[in-house]
Amino acid sequence: MLEAAVTGYNWAYMDRWDYDVDLRTFWLFMLWRLQGHASVDQLMDDMLTAFPDLLSMFPPDDYAPPQALLESMIEARFIDRFLGYWGFVVMDPKHFASGAQTPRVVEIQPLLKQTFEFSIENPV
Repeated sequence: MLEAAVTGYNWAYMDRWDYDVDLRTFWLFMLWRLQGHASVDQLMDDMLTAFPDLLSMFPPDDYAPPQALLESMIEARFIDRFLGYWGFVVMDPKHFASGAQTPRVVEIQPLLKQTFEFSIENPV
């Protein structure tokens, strides 16, 4: 199912971005990390730590730095359109409450844990 969803659908359809950074290669990693901590902010840190060259794929933009563009793209394509569409997560769309930025977290639905189970084995 994951392979069909990732390869058979254009997740960039009707985007506002004039360029396409293909994040599908990183979806399994993002799924594993998000399932572990449910934090969009931590997911961004994980992505930038694991794949620092990812920011170089974004062209210069007068309105936002590459990190903000990457976060927007991950949130739109991966979290909202993919995970939200399939009912794996629910995310509050508010970014601000009482004038202060709120932590970006997702509510992991039981279906996600039933569908994907990650374990890291220590080779003996």
